[in-house]
Amino acid sequence: METRYAQVARMLAEAIAAGRHPVGSVLPNEWDLAERFGVSRSTIRAAMRELQASGLVSRRKSAGTRVEATRPPREGGSFVQTLSSIESVQQFGGETERLIQAMTSIVADDALATQLGCRPGSRWLRISSLRHLPDDASAPPICWTDVYVDERYAEAVEPRIRSFPGLFSNLLEEVSGRRIIEIRQDIKAVGIPTRVAGALKTSAGAHALEIRRQYILSPGSMAEVSISIHPGDRFSYATRLMRAEVAPGRDA
Repeated sequence: METRYAQVARMLAEAIAAGRHPVGSVLPNEWDLAERFGVSRSTIRAAMRELQASGLVSRRKSAGTRVEATRPPREGGSFVQTLSSIESVQQFGGETERLIQAMTSIVADDALATQLGCRPGSRWLRISSLRHLPDDASAPPICWTDVYVDERYAEAVEPRIRSFPGLFSNLLEEVSGRRIIEIRQDIKAVGIPTRVAGALKTSAGAHALEIRRQYILSPGSMAEVSISIHPGDRFSYATRLMRAEVAPGRDA
C-alpha cells in the first residue's frame, strides 16, 4: 500500500515531468500543498524529502523548494539507495494510527533471541499494536507490530506509551537522552502467524511481509526491535535507486 507522502511525492514528480512546475521555479509552500492534496504539513515535508533525495528539487531555508530537474539524474557511476535515512524508514509509523493491544515484560528464549538478534535471557518490554490508516477506520489493519524495548528503558517508557502520540523510537530518545544513530532493517516473506490472524482480519498462513527493524542508540547499543507483519495484499515496499557521482579519473 502506497503511503500518503509517497503518493504526494509521485504526483508532484509527475507534475514536474509534465512541465507544470518548470525547472527553476519554486513549488507552492507547505500550507498550500497540504490544502491542495488534503494532507498534513508533515506529509508534505516527507514528500519534499523524497523529491530532494531523487534530485528533482532543492530546499533552502527562507528560499522555498526549487525545481532542479524534470527527472532523476541518470549519469554517473554505481547505484545508491536514497530511501536510507532514518526519517524515511520511520515515516510509515508517522503516517498511520497505532492501536495498542497489549504490553508485557518478556525474557528472550533461544527462539525469540534469534528473531530479535539479541542474547538469550535478555529482558524486554513488548508492546503489541495494530496500525490503521487514520482516515479509513472501516478498512482492515495494515499490520501487526510487536515492539521490544530494552529493560533498561522500560520503566521510563511504559507509563508514557499509551498517551505518547509519536513513534516509540522518539520516546526512547527522550527517556535515554541519546540519539538513534542507525536502523537495521530486514524484510522477508512469511505466512500470517495464527496468533495475529484474527486481529488482522485474515487467515493464518496467508502471504505476508515481515519487517524487522533494530534501533541502535549511540554509541552503538541495540535498545529497540520492532517486528511487523503486513498482509501481502495491504502493503508494498518501494525504493528508488540513483546513480552516484563518480570522482574524476575513476572508472564507473
